[in-house]
Amino acid sequence: MFTRETRGDRPGGGLAHLDAALSGRLLVARANGVFRAERGEILLIDHPPDAVEAAAILVVGLGDPDDWSTDVMAGAVSTAYASAVLMRVTSVAFAPGMLDSGLSGAQTAGAAAKMIGALTSAIAKRAWLRDEALARDSSVRQWVFDVGVTRYEDAVAEFAAALRDSVSASGCCQGPPVRS
Repeated sequence: MFTRETRGDRPGGGLAHLDAALSGRLLVARANGVFRAERGEILLIDHPPDAVEAAAILVVGLGDPDDWSTDVMAGAVSTAYASAVLMRVTSVAFAPGMLDSGLSGAQTAGAAAKMIGALTSAIAKRAWLRDEALARDSSVRQWVFDVGVTRYEDAVAEFAAALRDSVSASGCCQGPPVRS
């Protein structure tokens, strides 16, 4: 989540749906300074309402959209992975919210590769720690990047290519093929 939207005063897409499911409290938290959505700030909702089909929601602050870069999103993925490992969750759905907050497709070009790179790097670090007997196995078994329906086909191709490149470069994460 950004500190503000770039189009008007309300987010669109999934972020708007999440805020509605939380009875508007996400935007109220930001407006009241409870969660300003500064870069790297996190808000853990570990008792979401029944309307949300998740055990917990982690909102990661992305800062001011004018200062956003794909590296910011990579940092958010790393934060989300580390939090998921700490919480011992098995399945993660990561919704970047870039377009929902008003960034253009041109502004977000290359974000999929940065996010995949951050995720495979975090998984590789965790595996190294496990191999060194400094950490338990990661509980995370499934990771979904949730994108809007308007960009779905392009996003699937972009994420699949980024994953292939990242896996072949790092040797990380060998397993079943990417599904769309």
